[in-house]
Amino acid sequence: MSVLNKMLRDLEKRQHVSEHAVTALNARSDERPLWLNLLLLLSALLLAFAVYAILTREPLPDTGEAASELVKPVKSDTAAAVTAADNSAELSVSTKAVALASQQSAAVISAEPGLAETEAEQGADSVLAEDTKAGTGSALPSTDTAPPVAEPNAAQQPQPLPAEHDSAALQAASAEGNTEPRTNVQPETEVKVVRSVATPQQQAALLQQRALTAAQAGQLQQALQLWQQLQQLTPQNAEAYLEQARLWHQLGQPQQALTVLQQALQQGIVNADIQLLLAQQAAAQAQWPRVEALLPAQFVLAQQPEYYGLKATALQQLGQPQAALDWFRQLIVLQPQQARWWLGAAIALDALAQREQAQLHYRQALQWGDSLTAASRNYIQQRLAATE
Repeated sequence: MSVLNKMLRDLEKRQHVSEHAVTALNARSDERPLWLNLLLLLSALLLAFAVYAILTREPLPDTGEAASELVKPVKSDTAAAVTAADNSAELSVSTKAVALASQQSAAVISAEPGLAETEAEQGADSVLAEDTKAGTGSALPSTDTAPPVAEPNAAQQPQPLPAEHDSAALQAASAEGNTEPRTNVQPETEVKVVRSVATPQQQAALLQQRALTAAQAGQLQQALQLWQQLQQLTPQNAEAYLEQARLWHQLGQPQQALTVLQQALQQGIVNADIQLLLAQQAAAQAQWPRVEALLPAQFVLAQQPEYYGLKATALQQLGQPQAALDWFRQLIVLQPQQARWWLGAAIALDALAQREQAQLHYRQALQWGDSLTAASRNYIQQRLAATE
């Protein structure tokens, strides 16, 4: 019995140990490694992203619309190639670009075969013609193929060949009898003609030139009208008044000439010639105070000897012989050959009772007296006889 009990106790111990081991093994099996958990989490995220992408995917466009959208850039590329070939005077399409277009056309045919017959005839014929003229000899797509799909980038654009290739292409095209007409596409340019407005100075110069030309041609009335227009445009232009006065005198209307000169004075114009003409008009009427008032000493004597000669005469007529003598002596120094100045000085000296000086000046007047009138000569002779 003891042996049996001992065996039973041993068996119970073994069972207890086995249960402990199984429990420990189960506990260890329940603990997952960290890397396994991370892998499972990553797989779950990828699955969620795939489901989101499927749910938010846009529907594919209609076949016909997609094909037309693919053909549009090809058409624009073809038109640009033709325009570049025409404007650059015989530029040809490179073989590499045409071969690439052929490959892309084949890709489009495999994707959308229904577009071949309609679009290829409109888009690829011009490119084929240019490559034929260049004589490249490359395999070109037939007329039943569709144009390329992708938009051309800088590497796919047709590159111009050198000048010797262009000349060879022209000779080959002329030898083959290729007389395909070309349409030169010229850019539309807007031409604007801007007319510059003439300045008042330019208008005045033009009117003055026209007036002088008309006067030289004998068209006095037309010249007078042009000078009047110039007067209205530039009212301070003294020449406009002077020329009008001269024309009025030629037309036999001195009163109109006088009116024009008075208008110049009213405008405040200071001009020696205008004032001299008005003073001569007043001297003809023996209006000596007005003559002296119209001839103030404000101009250079060397530039206006006639001006100061009339002023000296007016002073002499107004009973101011010494003032007149001063002006006549200055004029004699300036123009000693003028007999009028010698005669005026002699009369002033005679009035001042300086007989010897008066006789000397009378004789000088006779010496230079070719321009004197007969009345002046007779007066000199009388005064010489009276003072001797």
